[in-house]
Amino acid sequence: MYNDDATPIYCDRCGQANRPQARFCFHCGQPLPERPLSATPGNERETASDLSTSTGKLPINHLLRQRYRIVALLGKGGMGAVYRAQDTQFGDRTVAIKEMSQSGLGPEEIAEATAAFKQEALLLANLMHPNLPRIYDHFSEEGQWYLVMDFIEGESLEQYLLRWQREHPNGPPGLPIAEVLDIGIQLSSVLSYLHSRQPPIIFRDLKPSNVMRTAEGHLYLIDFGIARHFKPGQIRDTRAFASWGYAAPEQYGKAQTTPRSDVYSLGATLHHLLTGQSPTQSPFRFTAMHSYTQPLEYELEKLIMLMVSLDEQQRPASMAAIKQELQRIAAMQTSSQLINQSQTLPSLTAASSETPAPASPATPVGAAGTPEIISMPTPAPGASSITPRLEVSPSTPMPGRRLYTYSGHNERVFALAWSPDGRRVVSGGYDHTLQVWDATTGREIFAYRGHQEPVRTAAWSPDGTYIASGSNDHTAHVWEAASGRRVTTFRGHQDSVISLSWSPDGRLIVSASLSKQALVWEAMTGKRVATLRGHTSLVSAVAWSPDGSRIASASLDKTVRIYDISSWEVIFVYQGHSDSVTTLVWSPDSTRLASAGEDKTVQVWDATNGHHILTYTNHSDEVTALAWSPDGARLASAGEDKTVQVWDATSGDHLLTYSEHPEDVNVVAWSPDSTRLASAGDDGQIHVWQVA
Repeated sequence: MYNDDATPIYCDRCGQANRPQARFCFHCGQPLPERPLSATPGNERETASDLSTSTGKLPINHLLRQRYRIVALLGKGGMGAVYRAQDTQFGDRTVAIKEMSQSGLGPEEIAEATAAFKQEALLLANLMHPNLPRIYDHFSEEGQWYLVMDFIEGESLEQYLLRWQREHPNGPPGLPIAEVLDIGIQLSSVLSYLHSRQPPIIFRDLKPSNVMRTAEGHLYLIDFGIARHFKPGQIRDTRAFASWGYAAPEQYGKAQTTPRSDVYSLGATLHHLLTGQSPTQSPFRFTAMHSYTQPLEYELEKLIMLMVSLDEQQRPASMAAIKQELQRIAAMQTSSQLINQSQTLPSLTAASSETPAPASPATPVGAAGTPEIISMPTPAPGASSITPRLEVSPSTPMPGRRLYTYSGHNERVFALAWSPDGRRVVSGGYDHTLQVWDATTGREIFAYRGHQEPVRTAAWSPDGTYIASGSNDHTAHVWEAASGRRVTTFRGHQDSVISLSWSPDGRLIVSASLSKQALVWEAMTGKRVATLRGHTSLVSAVAWSPDGSRIASASLDKTVRIYDISSWEVIFVYQGHSDSVTTLVWSPDSTRLASAGEDKTVQVWDATNGHHILTYTNHSDEVTALAWSPDGARLASAGEDKTVQVWDATSGDHLLTYSEHPEDVNVVAWSPDSTRLASAGDDGQIHVWQVA
């Protein structure tokens, strides 16, 4: 079949042309199709076993580059290997070292492989996102190339799916829909980040084997060997690179790959995880499930089918739009569970043997005049010893109707935020703890106890992976939302950290303490980036605009200042308040700001020129908290008058007053689907209640 030894061998996996003598693809390491050896003397080649051992030979305890001590060989293939190692110059920090060999490559292939290796190193070195591994070093030594990066303890999504199928032989062929949604949200977040770089970075090789999953479900996108920058105006890619089944049609050399090429690959990946059907078996053909048991399955499949459209123009325009749709579908599931729970609670309560507690204004009362209380299940192993009680109203949810009360804290609550997918809530307060709990059931997941003093503020990272918190102990912490493992401690403030906000790309955080300035710092390293000055009194609140271009800060000097992040300079000062401004919030479209404080008013104004739009005056005491609904339609304001007011963000018309709190309300937060509010205050209770 192969009579001409000058004929290249094409890789079945990535399509790359290889020299005739190659046994493994120089680009991806895949074994190549066998070619009979020529009988011509001197044409002997390395055997597969010889070539496969050209990497992965470093002995245990070998000190690479006089710095990295090899601990274990994690895996190897025809062209590369990965080691677990310790960085002796950084306290034996665990790292992963990727090794690539030059053995068996011709001069042209060495040049191309070197370029691909350096490209991966340089691409990752300039990126910072929670779903990307960090690159610490890259170098060449004794004919091998090495890339030093984060060590990720886990397995690929491909391995995880196979393990799930083995452990659930009688279940559905794919992963649970809730898990597929979570995976989709994480991947669309990191791909959106890549696409937003200048110039945009197209990953081009998304598939389950290129995504690592930790035991907590956190994902990392790996293997940037064929990622490339998008070049406007270019008709097609210089070379065709594609993973069979997961790659869009344009990746086979017919057109230039664009962000929509990654959209296709994400759709193919989600379809594989949801159905268990690998697209490598029948590329470009994706079968429907046709077994819908709930509306969100239909909604998810409809989205996936758009993503894998052969016509690039029919696919969703951006990863940001996909993430938003996935979050909407996830919120549908949360709302459905909540309704189902409220419908079944009376029978559960009737079966309970507990003696009902005395009724109080903060406890829903049933038809018989006694409160209906559901005891929480035993916490999972490793969970906190705190045992909150969940009090649930059995009635059909109506605007202003409390759904349940979370009672895990025993002192005042000042921090409260929903996770971006709407499934969890984090709360913190004067008991020094932050508690992560299920937004549907109220069950506590775990408590974070890293702060030494009362907690004053908390916020989820935009992708839901991390939580940032600030405390009276003068520190801000960044920690994993799934496990509570601390990632960063920021010690740049000299007083209590009372407000903080993430940049929309999850890279930076702005925080304020009891001083006249706010600080901007890197979320993953704690490195200070900028100091925001200008206020003449203490800064009370900070907020990053949703479009990422500006930061707003409120102060006791009665003003709100807006800073441009390109220069960190003040570009506008709003002076409409007659007393201290204690809270502020951006509209979801970044065009307006609402601010409030001790003058008992909430003022909505144009964020570009400061023109006053409306003033809301229904509070009878200081306004302490504001929240703009994610759909942009309504504002919620809370205060020392013990109420939460909900009103129309455009007209200022009053819509609803919630007055179930017996003491001052310190914080209020919307659910991502804009249907519910959570509010908390000095009584230590967190109420979750229906708005729409």
